Amino acid sequence: MRALTGSWTALAVLATLTLHPGTTAAQDSCGERESPPGPLVSAEWLKRHRADSGLVLLHAERSQAPFDSAHIAGARFIAMGSFTTRRGELLTELPPVEQLDSLLESLGVGNRGRIVLYGETLPVTRLYFTLDYLGLGSRVSVMNGGLQAWRDAGGAVTAAATPLPPRAVLSVAPHPELVAEAPWIEAHRNDAGVLLVDARSREEFDGTKLEEGVSRPGHIPGAVNLDWTATLADGKFRELGQLRQLLTAAGAGPGKEIIAYCRVGTRASAIYFVARLLGYPVRIYDGSMNEWASLSALPVAKSDSGRP
Repeated sequence: MRALTGSWTALAVLATLTLHPGTTAAQDSCGERESPPGPLVSAEWLKRHRADSGLVLLHAERSQAPFDSAHIAGARFIAMGSFTTRRGELLTELPPVEQLDSLLESLGVGNRGRIVLYGETLPVTRLYFTLDYLGLGSRVSVMNGGLQAWRDAGGAVTAAATPLPPRAVLSVAPHPELVAEAPWIEAHRNDAGVLLVDARSREEFDGTKLEEGVSRPGHIPGAVNLDWTATLADGKFRELGQLRQLLTAAGAGPGKEIIAYCRVGTRASAIYFVARLLGYPVRIYDGSMNEWASLSALPVAKSDSGRP
């Protein structure tokens, strides 16, 4: 395994979101040509492409119990704890690149083929962010609605164990610029081109609800509150038009970069995914309020300003 380096330009971001280099048009069940998939696919799409050469299906959860109970045949389990780590008092941080690379290789993720994610929403979106950070975003799709959507589409499930796949060889090209750090946020949080989006509940944003690991309740001054659950309806991500309306109401638009945060960087990943889906430039503040509130020199606001 080896890490590659390269520049991350706005053109590359646009290409990742729209063209998905490295993928080719596929034939559907009627023999017609299909456009390359985007970051979000339906259960029906997965049914048509489940047997595609090189496709890797990852079932992401906080624990293995849901996977052991029922999963799509051939899916490979990946625990959220395997692609996050604790760093001192900071929870749910990105592990070293080498650790992530080795994990993915052990799951059969190599340098070719589409990677499809499903499972509990937040482990899935956090995994999407992690793969995007590693430079694999153009190859990754999330199956909207998880296992329930698969069942609703008539897909079969199993509780049988999935054999370990052959170990793959994977080269990654990390993009650390997709992670925002506290000093950068403090220096730029009032910039016209920066939109800080707090993905927590309204009570957590206002500081009226205490959170484990957050020493000073409240939010980063200048942030707006967009509860990540507003992006979902009936267990699925909302229609693109509705998602765009949500982010527009929060202040997203041309010339603005979204910085998503929450308590530990998990709920923020849902906002990150939606922003990527819609084509907005976005980063995650991985330390989130877990870190920000612990740094006494940084301000914390407790008010209801910032409602989208």
